[in-house]
Amino acid sequence: MRLSAWFITGLIIAIVPSLTLAQKADIILYNGKVVTVDANFTIAEAVAVRADRILAVGKSAEILQLADESTQKVDLKGKTVIPGLIDTHSHFHQHARMHYEKALGARNLQEYPIDWALIKTKADVLAHVSKTVKEFNLQPGEWIFLTSQNFYRNSKAPVHILYEELSMQDLDKAAPNNPIVISVGGGTIIFNGVCLLNGKAWDILWSKYGDFIKKYGRWWKDSGGNPTGLMEPPASKILEHELLPRPSAEMLRPFLKKEIEEWSAMGVTTISTRIGSDDVEALRTLDGNNELKVRVPYGIEDFFAVEDPEALFKRMGNLTGLGSSKLWVTSITPIVADGTGPRMPSDQKRLEQFGPEDKYWPMGQPLQDPEYRGASRNYYKEWFTALARSGNRVANMHTAGDRTIRQLLDTLEEIDREVPIKGRRFAFDHCTLVNPDHIERAVRLGIYFSCAPVFVKDSPTLERVYGQKVANTMVVPIKTMLNKGAKVVFEMDAHSYIWENLEIFLTRKVEGKVYGPEERIDKVTALKMITSWAAEYVLKEKELGSLETGKKADLVVLDRDYLNTPEEEISEVQALMTICDGEMVYLHPTFSREYNLNPPGATVATFKELFARR
Repeated sequence: MRLSAWFITGLIIAIVPSLTLAQKADIILYNGKVVTVDANFTIAEAVAVRADRILAVGKSAEILQLADESTQKVDLKGKTVIPGLIDTHSHFHQHARMHYEKALGARNLQEYPIDWALIKTKADVLAHVSKTVKEFNLQPGEWIFLTSQNFYRNSKAPVHILYEELSMQDLDKAAPNNPIVISVGGGTIIFNGVCLLNGKAWDILWSKYGDFIKKYGRWWKDSGGNPTGLMEPPASKILEHELLPRPSAEMLRPFLKKEIEEWSAMGVTTISTRIGSDDVEALRTLDGNNELKVRVPYGIEDFFAVEDPEALFKRMGNLTGLGSSKLWVTSITPIVADGTGPRMPSDQKRLEQFGPEDKYWPMGQPLQDPEYRGASRNYYKEWFTALARSGNRVANMHTAGDRTIRQLLDTLEEIDREVPIKGRRFAFDHCTLVNPDHIERAVRLGIYFSCAPVFVKDSPTLERVYGQKVANTMVVPIKTMLNKGAKVVFEMDAHSYIWENLEIFLTRKVEGKVYGPEERIDKVTALKMITSWAAEYVLKEKELGSLETGKKADLVVLDRDYLNTPEEEISEVQALMTICDGEMVYLHPTFSREYNLNPPGATVATFKELFARR
């Protein structure tokens, strides 16, 4: 005889509380202010953790009944507990390489820095290339990948040397036996996809992928129509993914672990990023060894600039969501949809120049323009279409300019008529310049906006370049987005102190001036952006983002009451304890001493101490 649905439901409701009460907690935090960030924004007193899950949330007296002799009980003495912070776009893996560059060593990284603060002439660059070959004993045929330092946004950098004076032939003379690539900007990837090649590198790339590059571009030409050696995506991304050497995962692991410790010290339990296969392999090993102390939902960046995306994605299928509870796929990403600073495409008129690079980027870096610098077809449009047909999601994508957002919306609206994308949570990251007129279009497609305070800090420059109205209405306009029904989440896109970043969204104060006062948000909204709403971006809202029974035990104990701290003091908030997956992964030294807590594998140090050890 079949039981009725209402009877089964009632039976489940009756059983679950008794099952919860029958279990005992591993950790209980009580006598605190537990900000659950659930649907009702409930404030509780205590939370119990068993294994990797939240066992119960409620009043202290009730939750303490779940303790036995082995339970670790922590009297919070009124301290605040919040869900673990979720950063939806930060390149912690790249920061690890840059922060520990000396320890890793250029030879191991296979990335050789060139400091443009020391460059005065073309001859200086060529001498540096020759010196690099000798200093690192580079053998004939080895790739030389030079990452530029003090180049990007440096008003004194001699950018004309790279863009105008250096030729492929010059670089060939400096290192005649090696393919050479100079990245425009620092970092561990070709920054914004812009690089200069020597003749040897160009020939290798062209011989393997010439037909693709002829079709989709992009490369710079001189007045005679000949290549100068400068490249942009998608051509430069083939170079990056297929030809440039990469460091070993084994070498990267310990430094990724060190970098992650700094994020745990800020209260971050989840960092979303776009990432390459070498870092994924390193993180998988950390995960397998129970050494990965944060969750890393990631966008795969190795599948952009493939020659036949339609065939690849059809063969590959939908990868969205695959992985472990600590490391899973959130998207396949084209990495960058445009550049930033003077390379940021905008429909707004420039009133002044950003700086010395403007001459070379009068219209920014509009990578979706098919006629732009050597392209005859729009690879981005074809790639997005193929990806949408396969069921995969696009997120973790650098999207800076309002012109870029308009072009992306044009493409996605066209795709949506063939393959509906609403509900798949496609995302535009950064929000540097967002035209309010475009927001409702994004809402109709279900687009998420991942927004970074670091670009609010650019408001003085953007005001100078585009004027006061743009600086106050289009720079990271969160409140307008929310009022129009957009999904908005928090990202840092930097490695600075996360609480300082959060404060910027509350005050919008930069260099003593408030930019976009109407775009300020309150502390509750900010907390939702970095917890429960961010959990939706990483596709885990049923598991993460709030402190509720059955969800993953990711939480942070703070040194002060976040909700009652003045907005101008949010930057001073410190994490006292961070729990990720039910494990104490970070403890502030004072908190560790007070409670005699020093669990195996936990980091016990201040953020400043961790930051200083680089």
